Amino acid sequence: MSFPPKDADTPTHAPGDGPDAPGSPWRTLSHREVYRMPWLIVTEYAVIRPDGKRGLYAVADPGANVTIVALENDEFVWLIREFSYPLQRARWILPAGRVEQGEDPLAAAQRELAEEVGLHADTWQLLGTSPLSGGFSTQISHAYLARHLSHGPAAPEGTEAIEPRCIPLREAYAACLDGSISDAAVVLAIWRAWALLHGDESPSLR
Repeated sequence: MSFPPKDADTPTHAPGDGPDAPGSPWRTLSHREVYRMPWLIVTEYAVIRPDGKRGLYAVADPGANVTIVALENDEFVWLIREFSYPLQRARWILPAGRVEQGEDPLAAAQRELAEEVGLHADTWQLLGTSPLSGGFSTQISHAYLARHLSHGPAAPEGTEAIEPRCIPLREAYAACLDGSISDAAVVLAIWRAWALLHGDESPSLR
């Protein structure tokens, strides 16, 4: 394994475009971009590992993500069924999408909800932010609860073949438990929405 000399790369920074975090057991020596497309950048970092040896660390940056729990007044939640090319199967998820460069996450959530399901919400609440796969990616997911909905035409992108469905929130909660809904960001957003609305109350799944 060979390592690029430090002066061959762009100025040193750790993932996130800043210096190594205080107390980090890793030390960044240099970095270089190895792959770029509109929704993914892969950067290779030459590092000193926690054990003191030199190594390489590839980090994927797909950009931040938003996931939306769009809730009707009767606590029915909007899901979409969409085929995942990487997983090669369809799955039920929440409306979600990428935060564009320089875009506010809330604005991205509002845009994605309108595009994918044709919904607009008068009330928005942040449910939390979470790393999606911190072992190799910088991607952060912002989960929002959207309420007081109004309906309009959807405008999905050419890469999206979407089937919307509205089901009770408690059924969506149960689907997360039995694995019918399994995407990590979706499961977390649904459970956070339930906890916000119902606290420690366990939903009746019958």
